[in-house]
Amino acid sequence: MEDNFSKKDKDIYMIDLHKWFLILWKRKFCIIGIVTLTVLLVVFFMSPLFITPKYKSSISFYPNNVQPKSDETSTRQVMLWCQSNNMVDSITKKYEYKKRYNIKSENGLALSELYKSNINVRLDKFYGNIIVDVYDIDPKLAYAIAKDFPVLLNNIIKNEFKKPYALSLDAVTKSLAIKDRALDSIMKVLVAYGVDYELILQTMQGAEVTKGYLGTSEGSRTIDKEALKKLKANIEQKGPMAYEVQQLFFSLVSQRNDLQARYDAIFVKLIEEMNFITVVIEPFYNPTKVYPRTLRTAFVFGFISFFAAIIFFLFTELNFVRHFLDDIRRIKRKK
Repeated sequence: MEDNFSKKDKDIYMIDLHKWFLILWKRKFCIIGIVTLTVLLVVFFMSPLFITPKYKSSISFYPNNVQPKSDETSTRQVMLWCQSNNMVDSITKKYEYKKRYNIKSENGLALSELYKSNINVRLDKFYGNIIVDVYDIDPKLAYAIAKDFPVLLNNIIKNEFKKPYALSLDAVTKSLAIKDRALDSIMKVLVAYGVDYELILQTMQGAEVTKGYLGTSEGSRTIDKEALKKLKANIEQKGPMAYEVQQLFFSLVSQRNDLQARYDAIFVKLIEEMNFITVVIEPFYNPTKVYPRTLRTAFVFGFISFFAAIIFFLFTELNFVRHFLDDIRRIKRKK
């Protein structure tokens, strides 16, 4: 008994499927027309007349000798630098984003949003390298930006790395200037002692005065007693002060030499060429547009319109048949 019912239900089901197939077959040209029209409209409205196409170029690299400033890894730190304002300014100014994309706003928000939409920075979870996808309306510029990206990024990281050295160099330069001014002042005092009191190196001069009084001077035996007496008086009166000034001069010279050595060491760090980026996959020129995906979008909309047309015509036909049967029943009742 149950087998008979199941067979009957199956026959009814097959009959309904057959009816539906006949309905769709009758409307096949309409369905094909709707799908074709949908695909053509998608292709038309996604053409360059309405949507500016974009092209893509990618580059992959690893960070090299980057010391992170926080608990993040060096890779994450470099990714943050890729999205930094310095990187945005470097790319947008060098490649004239404001002019090329006709941005009239003076604030940097529009340029920053355009940078984020055109440059996608992501991390390869399997290998740990950084991948940068560059999109642009010009395939040559997309390639050029991708090619130049690690160079600009390396300059930014290098500037960040050398910033403490630049501050130290500035401080040492100011200290050197102070020492030079102090040495100039002391030199004037020493020159004055030499001109006014004939004191140059009073230690040696004191020894010569002693030899003169004792008559032990080498060479000529003729000694100017008056000059010797005057020099002796100058050494006794001004010698200690002159000696103190000389010692201060030697101390300042030593300090300046130490500062000069520090200056030279820091300056070497500033002019040293540093590479923080190691490129593993170079970009290449790709003239095939990647945005918008016209064929894929047309296929999706065509598929959706196909099923929408099927549902619409099935519903319309079934609704028409139901009303037709209701009219027949109404006529029979009247008779």
